[in-house]
Amino acid sequence: MGSTPTPVTQTTKPELTPEQKQIIGLAMPGVTQFASKVPQRYGGSTVAGFDPSQTAGQEMALRAAGTQGEVASNAADASNYYLDGRIWDPANNPGLRGAIDAAVRPIGEQLTEKALPAIRGEAVTTGNFGSSRQGIAEGIATREASRAAGDTAAKIAQNEYETNVNAQLKAMGLVPTVQQAQLAPATTTSGVGDVRQALQQALLNEQVSGFNYDEWAPFLQSKELIGLASGIPGAGATTTGSTPQANPLTSALGGAAAGASLGSAIMPGIGTGIGAGAGALLPFLLR
Repeated sequence: MGSTPTPVTQTTKPELTPEQKQIIGLAMPGVTQFASKVPQRYGGSTVAGFDPSQTAGQEMALRAAGTQGEVASNAADASNYYLDGRIWDPANNPGLRGAIDAAVRPIGEQLTEKALPAIRGEAVTTGNFGSSRQGIAEGIATREASRAAGDTAAKIAQNEYETNVNAQLKAMGLVPTVQQAQLAPATTTSGVGDVRQALQQALLNEQVSGFNYDEWAPFLQSKELIGLASGIPGAGATTTGSTPQANPLTSALGGAAAGASLGSAIMPGIGTGIGAGAGALLPFLLR
């Protein structure tokens, strides 16, 4: 049996232009440096801490929170007090009781010190003292005095509602504004700290960016150079290959057949055998 035929092989090698070789040569030191060490991380925190003004503002806000709570609690107590129906009972509201007494007192004094003595004096003068006429007159005077006292008390209660209660309710409506005002110093102080912290963060970011640039700049430059070289048209390519060698046995058989045919044509009979033998030896002689 003959040997197995060698397969066909082909290799293509691209050729670089002188410019490409020059650029690649400039890029290789950066690539080598990048491959020889691991890029380092920035040796510290990349987040700026609280500015002292921010810390001070936070403390002020915490202190203001207690005062804000007291304001809200006082507003709730006032609301419950003025919305409770018992406040309109003079027995439960000393202030209201005092205002009514002060307003009603002159009416009672007018009745007992002037109106009733006048009626009784007239009755004595006319000889009707103790009569029904005197009683009717005193009853009318007492009724009018009681009516005036009642009207006065109602008016005082109404005035108190329209003035004191309305003012208190309006004050309670201002509770959020008051609480916000209590927080204003802390907000202002913290705002100054926010600006300062933002500046520190920007400076820190600049420092981190510079550190990362120093770590990656050689490699990035080499990467750009290699990309630039890749964009330049190449000088071409060189292709190399090999052809398969023929099987000697197969070639011998083919040569024998061809030689026999040729020998038979030249010299019938004996020429066939001579041509076949010569054709079979030819491939071995030409190797």
